[in-house]
Amino acid sequence: MPSWLILTHQLPSHPSNARVKVWRKLQTLGAVPIKNSIYALPNHGSMREDFEWLRKEILQMKGEASIFVADSINQVEDKEIVQAFQTARAKDFDRVIEEAGRLAGRIRSLLEGGHMKPETIARLDKDWKLLRMDWDRLQKIDFFRAPNRLKATSSIQSAQKLFEQARTLSVKGVPKAPPPADLKALQVRVWVTRKFPHIDRLASAWLICRYIDPKARFKFVNEPYTVKVRREVRFDMVEAEFTHYGDWCTFETFLYRLGLKNPALAELAQIVHDIDLKDNKFGRSEAAGIASLISGLCRLRKGNDFELLEAGIGIFDALYEELKQK
Repeated sequence: MPSWLILTHQLPSHPSNARVKVWRKLQTLGAVPIKNSIYALPNHGSMREDFEWLRKEILQMKGEASIFVADSINQVEDKEIVQAFQTARAKDFDRVIEEAGRLAGRIRSLLEGGHMKPETIARLDKDWKLLRMDWDRLQKIDFFRAPNRLKATSSIQSAQKLFEQARTLSVKGVPKAPPPADLKALQVRVWVTRKFPHIDRLASAWLICRYIDPKARFKFVNEPYTVKVRREVRFDMVEAEFTHYGDWCTFETFLYRLGLKNPALAELAQIVHDIDLKDNKFGRSEAAGIASLISGLCRLRKGNDFELLEAGIGIFDALYEELKQK
């Protein structure tokens, strides 16, 4: 049986979206371009029927299309076509790996809070289903086993396990809201958090210095760190006095427990939340830019958490001032 199905087509200049529509359908089918307007699929299964449906759509658009079957011309050409399929799917799997990693990161961050609201689970469920549908589609059109398929499979499985944990957690009873904290009792403390701080820990450290404990000292540790030491207060880590709660980041927990009602702080909390939990709950337009800035800062100050903390506090001073003026 001939090895390849070949679709050749030509589209009119109008309607202008016809080319995009056909291109998207070809991507969905997993076809790869051989030359301009010439696409190939393996000649097996339902591939012929898929190409026939697309040919009819092209004809309905007043275009031209033909389907041919072809044997390999020589061994080199066959290898090149197979390589084109593997390269195309490898790009798709790279995207899946990235999206699964982002989803897994969001879920891990939410799991730290010990509870998830129904609307949070609903958002995760929607995102997981879209990712799973994409993954199922890609498996069907990965005709020649792209080299990163196993890595993509592992990423999907990891995200699925975390999502199942999140669903299990969500059916538990809603815990009591964290109790109010006494601001006066939090003075001249050693504030302990994980090494390699990022957005939530840096923002929380800024909040501590500016609104909670002006004489604060900081200590960066490896987890687990469950011991309780006199004058130490832990934040944004397992079993910390101040950490995630539900779908709140640590910064939001600080504001709630200390009753800090400042509107600019509330806006800053929304930005920190969107970056840290990656769920776009508040849709803050500033989030992407601040996230890039903090990521760059973490790379520049990698290996020195105290220098990173000092630089981060300067950034949040500037951001807070801008939010306050607005």
